[in-house]
Amino acid sequence: MAIGVTNVPERSKSSGSIINDPQVRGIFYQAITIIILAALIYWIVDNTVDNLRRANIASGYDFLRSRAGFDVGQSLISFTSDSTYGRALLVGFINTLLVAITGIITATIIGFLVGIGRLSHNWIIAKLSLAYVEVFRNIPPLLVIFFWYSGVLSILPQARDALALPFDIFLSNRGVAFPRPVAGEGAEYTLLAFI
Repeated sequence: MAIGVTNVPERSKSSGSIINDPQVRGIFYQAITIIILAALIYWIVDNTVDNLRRANIASGYDFLRSRAGFDVGQSLISFTSDSTYGRALLVGFINTLLVAITGIITATIIGFLVGIGRLSHNWIIAKLSLAYVEVFRNIPPLLVIFFWYSGVLSILPQARDALALPFDIFLSNRGVAFPRPVAGEGAEYTLLAFI
C-alpha cells in the first residue's frame, strides 16, 4: 500500500530571481564561455601575426609554389626535388590514401579469415584464431607498428644485400620489392584473354 502526499503546493515559476533560473544560468555561462574563447583566439592570432612580422617571416600559402628541394621515397605521381611544396603535399595526401586503402583491405581480409577460423570446427584453427584475436585486441596498434619496425625490419639486410626470394622478390629493411610487369607489344591481348 502506498501513501500518497496530497495538497503539496507547486513552486511558482514567477517567485524566484532570474539568477536562480537554470535556463538563464545556462545561457549566461555559454555566452561567457564563447566570449572568453573568442578573446583567446583573437589573442593567439594577434600574437602570432605580431611575432611573424617582427621576425620577418612571411605567412600565407605562397611557399606552396616554391621548390621543395627534397625527394619523397615513394609516390604514385611524379615527384623530384625540383617539384613544389604543393606537389609534395599532394604526394603526401595520395600516399596517405594508398596506405589507408591498403590497410582497410588487408584488415578486412585478415578479419574475415580469422572470424571464419574462430567459427571452425577444427580445434587447432579455432584456438589459433582465438589466440590471435585475444593478443591483438589487447595490444595498442602503435606498439605493434613499433615491434614490426624495430623487431623485424631493423634486422633485415640493407637494400644492396637484400634477401632474394623466388619469382624475383627481394626482402630488405626497406620492405618487400616485387617485380613490375612491363607491357610490351601485344600486352593488350593478354589483358583481353583474362577477361
